[in-house]
Amino acid sequence: MNQENEAIAGLAPPREPGVATGPLRVRRIAPGEALGDVQRLRREVYFLERGRPDGRGKRIADGLDGCGTTVVVEVGPQAVATLRLHDFGSPAVQVEYGSLFQVDRFARAWPPQSVAVGTRFAVQADQRAKRVVDRLMEGTYRWAQDNGVRFWLVACEPFLIDAFEHYGFREYLPPVILAGGAELLRMALVIDDAAHLGECGSPLRDLVEDPVAGAAAKAWLTRSFGHLN
Repeated sequence: MNQENEAIAGLAPPREPGVATGPLRVRRIAPGEALGDVQRLRREVYFLERGRPDGRGKRIADGLDGCGTTVVVEVGPQAVATLRLHDFGSPAVQVEYGSLFQVDRFARAWPPQSVAVGTRFAVQADQRAKRVVDRLMEGTYRWAQDNGVRFWLVACEPFLIDAFEHYGFREYLPPVILAGGAELLRMALVIDDAAHLGECGSPLRDLVEDPVAGAAAKAWLTRSFGHLN
């Protein structure tokens, strides 16, 4: 597993207060479109905050930017939160993330376009407020619904588990230990799982469109993996 996977969903712990200084706009950057200020935000979060100002690497940009959709929350021209989405219909995404998420097990019952992975999660340090992150997660959830996604997967560092659980993610596989000793939690959010989104108080509960499909997908995930925390 390569070093990129260390930062599939990596950012520093929230700081208080995090206050946007203007109206928020949520925008989707389609595959192949210029990322603009998103690149500055990624570098700030992944390198400057960690004391590595000259950092280079796949955590900033890679070939998958050309085939993924990037959701960005902006204040004016400035990107303050972002997340990249790919479904597993892309062979490149299968190669990069298929083993990590055991996507072959999903493929026995679901088309690859119904399973998506979120990567390149970054939120500007002074904007880590619920209002900002809610807008990012809501925008990403709507992307999933619009594209027929049933399972939204992430791999995150352990200190982020509370944040992801708040939105409805649960561990569906045991943690994975990378070659360097870092631990990643493998989590899934079942789209339109109204029951669980309600139980955990997720802000995404009001966006549910097809609770019957959500219940069926959750039942399949539970039967197939048996590791829903």
